[in-house]
Amino acid sequence: MTSPDTLALFVREDVLDTVRERQFHLLVGIYVVLGLLVTYAAGRSASATGSDVELVPPLLALFTMLTPLLALGFFATAIVEKRTSGALKIVLGLPIPRETVVLGTFVGRSLVVCTAVVVSLLAAVPVALLQGVTADPVRLAGVAALLALLGVTFTALAVAVSAVVRTTTRATVAAFGLFVVFFFRLWDRLPYTALYVRHGFSYPETTPEWVAFVTALNPVAAYTYLLTGLFPDLDSGTFVTPPADPAFYEAPAFALVVLVGWIVVATAIGTLRFRATDV
Repeated sequence: MTSPDTLALFVREDVLDTVRERQFHLLVGIYVVLGLLVTYAAGRSASATGSDVELVPPLLALFTMLTPLLALGFFATAIVEKRTSGALKIVLGLPIPRETVVLGTFVGRSLVVCTAVVVSLLAAVPVALLQGVTADPVRLAGVAALLALLGVTFTALAVAVSAVVRTTTRATVAAFGLFVVFFFRLWDRLPYTALYVRHGFSYPETTPEWVAFVTALNPVAAYTYLLTGLFPDLDSGTFVTPPADPAFYEAPAFALVVLVGWIVVATAIGTLRFRATDV
């Protein structure tokens, strides 16, 4: 059973690990540098055209793609790297339950990615103001929260992968596979493939409702439905086309449930598998 004190101690050490390994600096640096470049480019565009340019849309398009990619890329080896180096045996030799390792890694890495998102957006604001780019604080705070939620979701997936696999190579390949499946919407093909096989290797004349329901379970789609439900004019900054007449499973409230569900399920699977494996 994980105690709050043990969990807090492990989270603190995990965050410090990312600092000692310069992973924290690199992640924050990537976000900040790219955010400043996009902000500067938006300012130049505003000066050239004489039109009003808002800070959120250009940053949103970039960070929506960047956040899942970096979360998976940076954190998919968080646990398995310690397993291969032998450090995990030392950790488990202490009175630290295995579930604390998975949960603590997830919380620690989530704090890191959320910090990177928030710092990059805050760093972009003064540059935007100097360049004549509008920065709406309410929209900026809302988008920061949604991007942080997206980052936490994919951090949970990355940590689950790291808890399940036994080598860093497998973790990296699995993380890349998850990014391709979700971001490039290969997930959407799964229900259509199942429908094709179930219907005797042909598509029916009408598509059942459950196909769209399964498609909506894609975390990238859920993020899009939540974002456009709260900020309808920001649909250009997403990579999934929001429906004109959303069903209940495409509503913002259900999208939030989907994202939280991915976090809970991924963490639970990672914990159960990690408890059952031989380190």
